[in-house]
Amino acid sequence: MRILFLAGLVTLSLMGSAQGQNSLASSASSASNPDVSALRERAAAFWAARVAGDPEGQWQLLEPRGKGRVTAQQYAPVPSGGRYLAYQVEDVTINGHFATVKLRLLVQQIIPATSGRGKVLPPQAVHLDDGWIRVGGVWYRRLDAAGNAPSEPRGQEPKPD
Repeated sequence: MRILFLAGLVTLSLMGSAQGQNSLASSASSASNPDVSALRERAAAFWAARVAGDPEGQWQLLEPRGKGRVTAQQYAPVPSGGRYLAYQVEDVTINGHFATVKLRLLVQQIIPATSGRGKVLPPQAVHLDDGWIRVGGVWYRRLDAAGNAPSEPRGQEPKPD
């Protein structure tokens, strides 16, 4: 079972690097390719930091107004109900200074137990629309990043595959 789990992680990360180039061509028809590439790189850096459990790395990619409101530890506390195992940037849609990055995440939930160890559930792939904003020509993750671009509905939760 553990070998299958690790094989799934490798597959997901390989899919991310192989498919990343394919989705670049179909992304954000009105945006320039360098703009899309820069956003994809910053989104990948953010999610790599999230998977690694690096609060400072996540906070550095947070929009400037967010950095003035929260510390790195407040923004990215150590998760207690689960963990992010892998990510894949699937698509980017840019609308002016706002963007939505479509992600596939591999997550594992941990159900706390009243006594002893919690129950670790099998990994699950979920889709997430991640909100980004361009400030001074640089892409940052929005403070309300579970939120999408202003023209899209807010509060979207990750959707299981």
